[in-house]
Amino acid sequence: MQQMQRLMPLLLGALLGGCASLPMGPSVNVLPAQGKPFETFRTEDATCRQWAEQRLGMPAQEGSENNVATGAVAGTAIGAGLGAAVGSASGHAGAGALIGAASGLFVGSAVGSSADQVYGSEAQRRYDNAYVQCMYSYGNQVPGYRRVAAPAPPAAAAPPPVTAAPAPESYPPPPEVYVDDAPQFIYAPSLGMYVAVGVPYDLVYTGNDYFYFYRGRWYRGPYYNGPWAFVPRRSYPSFLYRYRINAIRRYRDAEFRRYERDREHYDGRFLRPEFRGERRVMERR
Repeated sequence: MQQMQRLMPLLLGALLGGCASLPMGPSVNVLPAQGKPFETFRTEDATCRQWAEQRLGMPAQEGSENNVATGAVAGTAIGAGLGAAVGSASGHAGAGALIGAASGLFVGSAVGSSADQVYGSEAQRRYDNAYVQCMYSYGNQVPGYRRVAAPAPPAAAAPPPVTAAPAPESYPPPPEVYVDDAPQFIYAPSLGMYVAVGVPYDLVYTGNDYFYFYRGRWYRGPYYNGPWAFVPRRSYPSFLYRYRINAIRRYRDAEFRRYERDREHYDGRFLRPEFRGERRVMERR
């Protein structure tokens, strides 16, 4: 009995030492979002602490005490049984049971305390995770997370500047084609068009329009003496892209020479449009 009295302070110390007090708050440092009033931050903090406790399912201190108590009870029962068995062999079953129970209580409390440390660490981790998630949802600054601002929607593209259409090229009309009679046109197969011969003008007839070449530019008209309108390059008919004026003159002259060599048997074509305009009156001096 005296031995039991000497062991009781040690057993109570072990039991009380096993009941470690666990932190009931977060172990992470959370800061309020920039510009947030502190009173609002305190309200959010209290709400998130309560929510984190609910996520654990039971208070952490209650779980810790349960672990220590369970270990102590189990250790006492096992120790008492072993002590009684050993004591009966020596004729002191009662004393053996007391000593075994005391030893079992001490060992069981130690085991329960170890389990309590494992549970406390896991509970703190789960508590911190829940608390951090809650505070982050309120937009606060939490460790390990950086809030990325949502990208601003792309600005609407500005409409392209309205530019005035380029003014059409214009040149003064060429001098009027003036002849005593309508010019004669010969068909040049190599060109696929009629070219005027016997006049000091470069005139071409396509079957629909007349073209007049003057000072490096082409003009279009409805008749052999106009009226003429300047033709920009982008509006050229296809033959003007294929042949320069020198080539047109060369094919014209070659076809006209063929006509002069064999006038009686010439199989080419001529065209003389109807005269249009006034005939020149020559004054004799």
